Amino acid sequence: MISEDTMKQRILIISVLCLAIAAAFTTTAFLYRPAEAQRSAGTRFDYAVINGSYSPYPPEGPSMVSSAVNICYALGNGCQNEEVKVEVGIAKFLQDERLENNVRTRGLAQERATQLSYSKAIAKLGSEGWEMISAPGIEFDIYYTNPQGMPTVKEGNRNARQHIWFVRARQ
Repeated sequence: MISEDTMKQRILIISVLCLAIAAAFTTTAFLYRPAEAQRSAGTRFDYAVINGSYSPYPPEGPSMVSSAVNICYALGNGCQNEEVKVEVGIAKFLQDERLENNVRTRGLAQERATQLSYSKAIAKLGSEGWEMISAPGIEFDIYYTNPQGMPTVKEGNRNARQHIWFVRARQ
């Protein structure tokens, strides 16, 4: 039979141990944060954003379409902007995709120029060590041959300007 005093002592010891364990977990949670441990006091980050596509200038003639995206390198005093331009020859596009020349396919050629400008900018930033940190809502057009052997296009999204954020450790 355990006396009442012994029981109180055991409860007190168990309570103190539980509080000590809880305090240790709390202290560890605040002192050791892996994401922050990797970002030492000396590490700083640079940020960049591809902030949408646009038609930068009228094409050279009716046989070309153009598109560009802007890369904004975020600085303390604003953006340092860089334009990434692409031109697509309509005749080559129609030939490559085996499409007829009409209003719809001219729009598809314009969209191809937009897709290429995004791709070129993303590849540029990636080759310079930038890491994409936002999931873009971009859906590119898909060109394929349907079961009847005809060239077909599944059009991507064209709703809004797409912003794609990047980060890299400052050199």
